[in-house]
Amino acid sequence: MRRALAVVAALAALAAGSCATVPPRSAVAPVSDAELRATIAVLSDDRFEGRMSGTVGEQRTIAYLTEELTRRGAVGGMPDGSFTMRFAIAAQKRTVPPEGGGLPAGQAEFTRAINAAGVTASHNVIGRVLGRRPDGRAVLLMAHWDHLGLCRPAGAPDRICNGAVDNASGTAAVLALVERVRALKLDRDVWFVFTGAEEWGLLGAKAFAAAPPLPLASIVAGFNLDTIAVAPKGMPVAIVAPPNSPLEPLVRSATRALGRKWDGDGEAAAFIQRQDGWPLAQRGVPMAMAGGSFSDMARLRAFFTGAYHGPEDELTPASDLGGAVEDANLHLELVRRAASRSFRPGRR
Repeated sequence: MRRALAVVAALAALAAGSCATVPPRSAVAPVSDAELRATIAVLSDDRFEGRMSGTVGEQRTIAYLTEELTRRGAVGGMPDGSFTMRFAIAAQKRTVPPEGGGLPAGQAEFTRAINAAGVTASHNVIGRVLGRRPDGRAVLLMAHWDHLGLCRPAGAPDRICNGAVDNASGTAAVLALVERVRALKLDRDVWFVFTGAEEWGLLGAKAFAAAPPLPLASIVAGFNLDTIAVAPKGMPVAIVAPPNSPLEPLVRSATRALGRKWDGDGEAAAFIQRQDGWPLAQRGVPMAMAGGSFSDMARLRAFFTGAYHGPEDELTPASDLGGAVEDANLHLELVRRAASRSFRPGRR
C-alpha cells in the first residue's frame, strides 16, 4: 500500500509539473519611462512631505499605494483582506549627528524628528495577485515607500527630502509590475510588499519577517527594489544577495535573455545588510536585489555623497530613468520565470 501511495504521489507531482507554464515575454508591454516617471512624480511630490513614517506624509502614501494596488488588480494580502500591516515603533533615543561631518544633508534633522516622535507606528502595504495554478509557493516583490520627510530645519529654503531615487523609483517599478503580472496569469501567487520605516533601520521588513501573512517557507524567490534610478541604461546587472545565493542562476539567465551584461565582481555584496531583503534572508528566504545601480560603485558613491538623503533627491525633466526602466523590466522577467511551477531556487 505504501508503495502504491508513493507511486500515486509521484504521478500527481509529475502531472502538476506538466501543467507549469511560462507565458511568453511578449504577452505584456514592457515598462516604459513615461509610466515610471509619472508614478515617481506623484510619490516625490511636496504634497507627500517626504513620506516619513508616522506622519501625514505616510497617510497620503498609504492611501495612494492602496488605491493603486486596487486599480491595478491586486487584492489585499492581509488575512482580513486588507492591504495594511500596522507595526509599532518604540521610542527612539539616537545621537544626533553633527551638521556636515560627511553625513547626508538631511540626516541630523531626520534623527531629531524620530527622537521627537516617541512611541509611534507605521505600516507596510501588502497586495497580491493570485496565481492560476497555485502550488503553495509564492514570489515576492518588495520596495520601501518611506523616506526622511521634513529633513531640514524650519526656515530652510527647501525642507523636504522628496526621495525620488530613494525610493520612489523602486516603489514605482513594483507598482508597474502589478497589472503586468495580473495579465500574464502566472502559475503562482505574486506578493507586492511596500515597507515602511526602512529609513529607521529596516523596521517594516523586520515586522513583515516576524509576522508574515504567508509562510516564509513558501517564498521561492524574493526581490527587493531600492534606489534603482541611479544608473543610465546599458549598465551590467549586479546582484546583492547572500553568498552562493540560490537565485543567482535565475538572475544570470534572465540577464542574458534580455541582452544585458553580468557584473560578477562582487562589490555589490557590501550592501547586503543595508536593504530590506536582509531580515527575510536571515530567516532563510531566497532574497536578492539585482540591477544596474549597484554595478558601478563610483556612480553610486557619487549619489551617496550628493543628492542622497537630501532635498536634492528630486525628480526633474533631466532625471535619467533609463536604468530604472531596464531594471523594472528585468524584474518582470524574473517574476515571469519564478512564478512558474517549474522553477525551484538554484535552477534556471
